[in-house]
Amino acid sequence: MKGKKNRYEWMIALRFLIKGKGQTLLIVLGIAAGVAVQFFLAALIGGLQISLIENTVGSAPHIIILPADRLAKPLNSPGVKSDNRKALYEERTEIYSWQQYVNDLKKDPRILYAAPAANGSGFIERGTSVVPVLVKGLTAADGLDIYKINKKIVSGIPELASDSALLGRQIADRLTLAIGDKFYLRNNKGEQMFLRVGGIFDLGAAAGNELVVISIDMVRSFFAIEGVSTIEVQVKDVFAAEKIARRYGRQYERVKLESWQEKNRQLLTALSSQSISSDTIQFFVIVSISLGIASVLAIAAVQKQRQLGILKAMGTTNRSASKIFVIQGFLLGSVGSLLGVALGLFLAYGFIAGTKSTFGLEVNARTLLTPILLALLASVIASTIPARRAAKLSPIEVIRNG
Repeated sequence: MKGKKNRYEWMIALRFLIKGKGQTLLIVLGIAAGVAVQFFLAALIGGLQISLIENTVGSAPHIIILPADRLAKPLNSPGVKSDNRKALYEERTEIYSWQQYVNDLKKDPRILYAAPAANGSGFIERGTSVVPVLVKGLTAADGLDIYKINKKIVSGIPELASDSALLGRQIADRLTLAIGDKFYLRNNKGEQMFLRVGGIFDLGAAAGNELVVISIDMVRSFFAIEGVSTIEVQVKDVFAAEKIARRYGRQYERVKLESWQEKNRQLLTALSSQSISSDTIQFFVIVSISLGIASVLAIAAVQKQRQLGILKAMGTTNRSASKIFVIQGFLLGSVGSLLGVALGLFLAYGFIAGTKSTFGLEVNARTLLTPILLALLASVIASTIPARRAAKLSPIEVIRNG
């Protein structure tokens, strides 16, 4: 009996929508336009943000572990008097127990890569040209993966052989170096190392393309580094980097941790502003959809007063009468939102193709389902206004007044 009653309510709701096909088409197109705008904004801004983050930290560490700025000298150090109450410090420029940190970090499931790095500055000499460069020593495992050098290689092989170096594209172009060419790397002490070009990479950023990457053991030996300069970390969720850094910052006492967010506050502010702007626009779109559905169905409820009066006189309950309009709202929201997502996809991909943008779209379950669910929710909520009017309708007054 209940199933028959439900089918009856759906049948009446469909008949009302088909009877007023002009109004139905108008509200469906309105919902579709609103959902299309929502999806277009979400996919476009999401894709832009992903591109900005990828260009900023996609080929870089998300967390850097550095030596503590200053380390207190013990009072029994040479030259320190026992009655000296002032804190005495020495600069600390290396991490000595780096293996323990790396092994500990690799146990964390939130962390993708953790690798030591040794840094130095020197000069490349080739013929009469002398160019200052930043030298980075990395491990073949994890170290190259953090900088995506294996994916960013433009020529050669991304390997850290004993006598080869990987050069950033900018350095290679400046010195007209090609694969197999040989050059001298000199440090600040005047010592030289003879290397050949094993690979050339392009990280997409000017700073990254000025690097000379060689084996970490070679850098430690060449620049007389006993420990390592830093420990570099990439995490699975880039936005969790600051939280992870704070957690390990409390745990590790002899080092300090810096997340990419600390160095990119302006970027984070811009991303937050974009998200707020998008959410604000989507909120007003939803409000507009709700008002449109409520007004059209309210008019329909007035127009269908006679039919509703007859139905209620024949035994239709107040609950069934109101449910008819809720079903109408659900159907309008369903058809309009599906049509809107299709229209939004067309607009978004058309915009990307037409403007030849360098970034893509964020099309996933969230960007697809969110506007659909919001439109459905808005449609059902908006339909409750005419539904309540229908429930309060008196069949005797309707029939009497014609």
